[in-house]
Amino acid sequence: MRTTVRVLLLAYRLFVVFLLVRVDLWAAEKSAKPLPVRIGYVSRSILDMPYMIARDRGLFREEGLQPELIFVKAGLTPQVLLAGGIDFGTATGTGISAAVSGADLRLIYALTDRPSFDLISLPSITNIQQLRGKKLGVSGVGSLAEILTRQILIANHVPPEQVTLLPLGSSDITYVALKAGAIDATMLQIPQKFFAIDEGFRNLAAGADVYRAVMGGLTTTKATLADRPELVSKMIRVTTRAVRLIRNDKKYAIEFIKGPYLELGKDKERYAERIYDAAVQLYLQTPTVDEKLQREMIATAAQRIKQRVFDFSFVQKVAESLK
Repeated sequence: MRTTVRVLLLAYRLFVVFLLVRVDLWAAEKSAKPLPVRIGYVSRSILDMPYMIARDRGLFREEGLQPELIFVKAGLTPQVLLAGGIDFGTATGTGISAAVSGADLRLIYALTDRPSFDLISLPSITNIQQLRGKKLGVSGVGSLAEILTRQILIANHVPPEQVTLLPLGSSDITYVALKAGAIDATMLQIPQKFFAIDEGFRNLAAGADVYRAVMGGLTTTKATLADRPELVSKMIRVTTRAVRLIRNDKKYAIEFIKGPYLELGKDKERYAERIYDAAVQLYLQTPTVDEKLQREMIATAAQRIKQRVFDFSFVQKVAESLK
């Protein structure tokens, strides 16, 4: 009888051990499952290239993330973030403008502090003054391209209201519109500005000459920062590792650039190294910016918001007519 009890007790203990092992394995499998993350990117450019490279080189996977890269227009990124459609966005200009207007958004990673945009025009336009009455393409309302356009106009004493700003989309779209003659000028970034200059279009002004600004990086919601700090840390690690990889492995990065990512077509050999050199010069060594630049960007965004919210032009016109 005692032997039977001992056997039963041993069997019970073995069963408990088996269950504990199964629970541990299940927990390990569950913890090893990649965490989904949705990133809204705005263009196929050197600014969003780190995330494409991170995906292709498995950096997301190594950090325990399963990425979904979703194209989102710059002007829509804040709304999509706040609606939960994406977890992070790379449109820093519109993100800052939205945050200044009261949206619960934060910029958490700065890729560059110098805009790579240049104002490119039709060959017949030789200076900024000739843009009066012309149509200028920008990526979107409140976008960095629009802010830079306005800053260049103001710096050259051309009131922004004397031109027509058309929100058309990213550089690849506005470049097509420029070539088709649908617009007279537009802000182009790398690589489109290289193409345009080589094809005879005129470089009227560099955005970096009139305005410092964060371009590229990551914006997210305050809720994500508060509720999912581990995810935020992982995204910053992925981005930092991708930028380091681009810096340290020039051969790989150039081959990636020559691939289908930037759609260089037959000119990939001609432009790839030129694009790479421009990218590594723009990328910040440390993904932060000083407080002076932070204040300047907030002030510019606040001014843009005031311009959109207040319009006393009709009151002023009526007042003039009543004098």
